[in-house]
Amino acid sequence: MAEQLHFGWTYDLTPLATFRMVTRLELLTEQARQLDHQQHSILELREREGVFRYVAQRQLDLESGSRTRLFSSRPMLRQTHLWQPPNWDGSRSYETTGEITGMAVTMAGGGALTPIGAGGTRLSLSLTISASGRLSGRKTESGIAESLSKTIEAEHEFRLSWLAGQAQGSF
Repeated sequence: MAEQLHFGWTYDLTPLATFRMVTRLELLTEQARQLDHQQHSILELREREGVFRYVAQRQLDLESGSRTRLFSSRPMLRQTHLWQPPNWDGSRSYETTGEITGMAVTMAGGGALTPIGAGGTRLSLSLTISASGRLSGRKTESGIAESLSKTIEAEHEFRLSWLAGQAQGSF
């Protein structure tokens, strides 16, 4: 069994401006600081042959009472996002994967930027979390899914507050 996560948000920005926002070094760095991501680092943030690649790592914060917290040190989460080139309408899709040090867990999924209305964009994300292990796999999946859900929603809230403090023309 695996945990499935689905998210969808709308922004009053064009798809290009939304893409620039979610891949902007300044935003990503400040977001990590505001959300208190420990040992956060951006390993790659570049475009090559039309594909934009974003790779970051940070400590994974798991609930202290969770059975997934069996380590003397906190595991590291390494996330990779591969954004495809934009379509004629500005929409674009991406694939995402995640690896956690010392855990037999796979995270994979994807999402899209889709134009809506006059100048709006929907950002979506679907993620599947799978863990091996007959006895602890389901509990591990559940613990990681809960932690990631909280973080992903907090990142969205940060983007909204960041946008409120920015002039939209600065993208």
